[in-house]
Amino acid sequence: MRGKLILVGAGLSVDLITLRGVKRILEADIVYVDSYTSITLGDLRSFLTTQTGKEAVFLSRKDIEEKYFETIIKPALEGLKVVLVVPGNPLDATTHVALLSEASRRGIDFEVVPAPGIIPNALTMSGLMIYKMGKVVTLTYPKSGIISEYPYDVIKDNDLRNLHTPLLTEIDIEKGVKMQVREAIEILLQLESMRREGVLSESRKAVAVSGLSGSEQRICFGTLKDLTELPDHEGPHTLVITSPKMHFLEEEVAQIISRKYCQLT
Repeated sequence: MRGKLILVGAGLSVDLITLRGVKRILEADIVYVDSYTSITLGDLRSFLTTQTGKEAVFLSRKDIEEKYFETIIKPALEGLKVVLVVPGNPLDATTHVALLSEASRRGIDFEVVPAPGIIPNALTMSGLMIYKMGKVVTLTYPKSGIISEYPYDVIKDNDLRNLHTPLLTEIDIEKGVKMQVREAIEILLQLESMRREGVLSESRKAVAVSGLSGSEQRICFGTLKDLTELPDHEGPHTLVITSPKMHFLEEEVAQIISRKYCQLT
């Protein structure tokens, strides 16, 4: 008898895991936690122990991407219920989409338990209209001295349709890498100096979202120049480049939310 693979979203913070997610964890034979694709704010290990009594095994990138068959697929094929707890919303990361596809190809039943993820909440919690969300792109550090120009192209394309551009900043938990807002903006302005197409400038408006849903969450609306002066934050960070022509209500609410949540201490 084949088992089951259940992807449970942990949400943006541990208190946002759904009741259904907790129930599936309680029913599981094996509980894993993805500890590399992103962060769930709070002590997830302690939460799982106190709320479910389960001792979860935290998986590395190698466990999920290279040893996935032995770690995850094989136990399910042997009839066990395998739960993988995923930061945010389970299928937001291509890693988990690929894992679900592999399970399905092998005839393993699966279930996905959703939870709040950074998209679209980085926009909606900033006061921006979800109807105006453009293509999402990840901003990375230069590799071998080369800056990827793809984010610039995405912003440019979204601008043509007057859409907001959510920029996910590079994060590597295993290496302790978390791009700060100021670093993201520095890279964007470097891209502008390279391309010189007038897409970005210090006066361009954006929203910097850090540690969303956590007790220290920070949501700041302002110009890129203003946002570079923000102190570093534990994150994770998302930078939303707002559309060239914001709706008046969006701008008003973005300012209201910023006044409340742009905590600088």
